[in-house]
Amino acid sequence: MAHHMKRMFWRFNSSLCLFGLAVVLPLGAFGCGDPNAVRVQLEGHRAQGQAAGRMEVRAQVTGPQAGLRYKWFSVHGECDPQESEWPSTLFEFANAMTRDRVSVEVWRGNDCVARAELDVKFDGVRPRPVNDPLPKVDVQISSIPPYEPEGGPDTRADISGKVTGEIIPDYKVVVYARADAWYIQPSAYAEHVIGADGTWSTWTHTGSSYAVLVVRPGFDPFLRLDVLPQVGDHVLARAIVEGVRQ
Repeated sequence: MAHHMKRMFWRFNSSLCLFGLAVVLPLGAFGCGDPNAVRVQLEGHRAQGQAAGRMEVRAQVTGPQAGLRYKWFSVHGECDPQESEWPSTLFEFANAMTRDRVSVEVWRGNDCVARAELDVKFDGVRPRPVNDPLPKVDVQISSIPPYEPEGGPDTRADISGKVTGEIIPDYKVVVYARADAWYIQPSAYAEHVIGADGTWSTWTHTGSSYAVLVVRPGFDPFLRLDVLPQVGDHVLARAIVEGVRQ
């Protein structure tokens, strides 16, 4: 088993260092079922659009990958999502913590087929919350996609609306669709421009409900949310509608 546990040093790029996030060392990857079936190695990346103290952790998987699910854990911080069908999660350091360990279990059905761990270190300065008064902003959804609770990557529909109030060009729209949870649309970290007339539009994968946030710079667009953020801090307005039943 020892040769499966050898340490592999992680080389992180300069942009990761500049933002104060450093990946220290992956602690190895090993199977907890058939040792020859699946291998997994974790890598940490400074995700585009994410504030200091957050990073994307990806699982590099070799071997048969059909039907795999990933369960994410950390000692002090939070992983979002905690369980997924894709090999990545967004990790956030706990307050006042500068070191942590992120781990993943890879499951196929009722069997754990691989596990890996990654030590991470935070060297940066967390941004202060926005405390200035919120501008008066409202958002509406005028073109509503269909009600399709199953959703999925092969679905597609248009969604659009209008933002009114005290708008400046730096404000953006973020769209979420709900299936088993809220998923950002139509792709990871997507933020949509508000036109000069206040209108916005994009396409989305379908779901049972749809949510639109108006955000200002500094908002962290999570890939998956169990609960949508309330208005406040970086979220200036929010609208939620159920899909159109046909």
